[in-house]
Amino acid sequence: MDQHTEILKVLNSFSGACIGVVGDLMADRFIYGRASRISPEAPVPVVHITHRTTQPGGAANVGNNVMSLGGGLHLFGVLGKDEVGAEIRTILSGQGARLEGVVSDGDRPSTVKTRVVAHNQQVVRFDEELAGDIAESTREQLLRHVTAALPELDILLLSDYAKGVLTESLVTTLISAAATAGVPVIVDPKPGNISRYHGVDLVKPNLGEALALFAQTPDGNRRDMPEVCREVRRLAGARRVIITAGQEGMHVLDENDEYRHLAGMPREVYDVAGAGDTTLAAIALALASGANLFSAARIGNLAGSIAVGHLGVTAVRHAEMIEELEEFLG
Repeated sequence: MDQHTEILKVLNSFSGACIGVVGDLMADRFIYGRASRISPEAPVPVVHITHRTTQPGGAANVGNNVMSLGGGLHLFGVLGKDEVGAEIRTILSGQGARLEGVVSDGDRPSTVKTRVVAHNQQVVRFDEELAGDIAESTREQLLRHVTAALPELDILLLSDYAKGVLTESLVTTLISAAATAGVPVIVDPKPGNISRYHGVDLVKPNLGEALALFAQTPDGNRRDMPEVCREVRRLAGARRVIITAGQEGMHVLDENDEYRHLAGMPREVYDVAGAGDTTLAAIALALASGANLFSAARIGNLAGSIAVGHLGVTAVRHAEMIEELEEFLG
């Protein structure tokens, strides 16, 4: 079977996969407008607002991409008992998400990232959030919900934005429970939390996060990337590693210590916001649909390249993947 046929077969199997996403749920709000002059009060543009949008963000965006790519979703996390929390619930339930595992917390407002965009340029972003660890009672509710859903899941995906949901005790217990249930665990970690994910099947940092573990930056003198992958695998205690590097592609290390660099896919970049979430969702669905690690990485590469071609945080559609498969992978 050639690569094109294999990947098409995997894409067409997405509808049979069920992914559990646990992590920091957010709302991404966009305020769009026109900027034609500088304020006389301060050296900042005056933006005349034309319209606003609200979309699922953080782990909620990962879940939204799972659904738009054709997979089934169980979502687990925390939203406030507020207007934005209700709005995100409505959006996701309308797409068919299972939301029994989304806990409402009246003492913890929903996390909101608001971006002001003028002429396709982001002018400013402001965040509203509480990033401390969730309460013990909330942690226990999440644990019960995830544990009950494990028999229905093909993959458990942990999306860590360091906003306090994936506490060390919750993560340790979830990984153990998933192992007992025979459910592979994928994690998109924050560098400071990477050691708490020992035992996961796959760890997927981006290049900046991976190099930050070694006090390096992507534009500095680069370490040997196969060795970076191996060190990330060791630090995370994971079986496999994918390091996403935007237009530079991906660095992939499998369980047999085979390393491959997958080239980036040329694309006019409009907005990178949320592209990592799209890539993560596509990789999880591909693995759940029987792809090997390198094929799953290629599918994630394709999905991420489509995402950056859209303005704003977006959920890539399954039809877009099929349409562009021939151009990129044929």
